[in-house]
Amino acid sequence: MKWVQGVSAAAMVLALGATAVQAECVKKGAVATAGSEEWAKWYALETTVQALSWGLWPGFLSNGKVEGYSVDDKYSCKPDGGQVTCRAAVTFCKK
Repeated sequence: MKWVQGVSAAAMVLALGATAVQAECVKKGAVATAGSEEWAKWYALETTVQALSWGLWPGFLSNGKVEGYSVDDKYSCKPDGGQVTCRAAVTFCKK
């Protein structure tokens, strides 16, 4: 009986794990430093796109869009010496 309970628990964990992998939205974060806030934000967003999928990166470079995803990006930027450092929190949701 204990073995059956263990198998059921394992099956439940596997099923829940599969659901998490198939989630419609994914959150990514990055930190970037550049000479301006605009560029620091861009580099941070670029890094999150790479973390999401290297296959999406060339399209992002060409048009600034992440094909097949809506993007909700938030930034926290601060001066850092003569540059600006931005922390990005980005949520990508499949369309």
